[in-house]
Amino acid sequence: MSPVPLISIVTPSLNRAHMIEQAIQSVLEQKDPNIEHIIMDGGSTDNTVEILSRYPHLKVIQQRDKNLYDAINQGLQIAKGEFVGLLNSDDVYEPGCFSLVREAFQERTLDSICGAADLYEYNANGRKVFLSKYGSDEDKSLNFQNVMWGMPIINARFFRRSVFERVGFFDITYPIAADREWLLRCALKGITVKKVNSLFYHYQQHSQSLTFHNRRGLKPELNPDYVSIIWQYSADSNPDLKKACRDWHTWMTGYALKESIRQGYLYHAYQMLKRGMSYDSLFFPRYLGQWLSFRVKQRQRVLPT
Repeated sequence: MSPVPLISIVTPSLNRAHMIEQAIQSVLEQKDPNIEHIIMDGGSTDNTVEILSRYPHLKVIQQRDKNLYDAINQGLQIAKGEFVGLLNSDDVYEPGCFSLVREAFQERTLDSICGAADLYEYNANGRKVFLSKYGSDEDKSLNFQNVMWGMPIINARFFRRSVFERVGFFDITYPIAADREWLLRCALKGITVKKVNSLFYHYQQHSQSLTFHNRRGLKPELNPDYVSIIWQYSADSNPDLKKACRDWHTWMTGYALKESIRQGYLYHAYQMLKRGMSYDSLFFPRYLGQWLSFRVKQRQRVLPT
């Protein structure tokens, strides 16, 4: 009988003593026969390291990093598994998802797998409240539009380690959106993905999260990482990629314009309008078309079939 392929899980961590144990337990609860769990600790000053020492199966690497994706890159260079998953220190896997990953990867030509994810938070009473679900009814194939417009849910994805050899590691100049830029490179390289209609991953929303936090009332700004990605790939010779960049910029700018008006930031709304028009003279009618299409799709979701 051939050996069970190794699954490597990479977890970047910094001062997450109050959260990381549940992440570790969610891997152990998979009861998988061949797991390597790598913790990249960036120099925690709380009792994270003490907690990690309770789990001798962990491969703990303590070294400084430049940001989250630098830590992940360091872990990926160490990983020995045929399959690789990325687990945040504040999140957890759904029990049983690793067996589904192994089953799907029996398809030898498949590069990656994507399951569904949800978002939860703890309310003031300490009760877990589920907020959103991602990927259950969406096309997760790696094309330009899906990568730019959709939720990347990189943590609900598993990859063959060979994908990183083909595509490279995460670009650490994008501290927030390196996952989206990396998936864009996957799309350009023709990386294949299979959607699994099962829940794989639970994201936790909290005030210290880089991506999932509740900060209402802030002025709606364009994500600088997204803008940089658009400018980078707008220079590509691929006409489909150029169009996808333009449409993504239109949607982001239009959304910021709409939210600025709704929240009463009228001068900021004017700035967003100027920005959109300077990038694309047809910005406003394009955004209007996008918004109408979005509303139609929303309405179709709630109508009985």
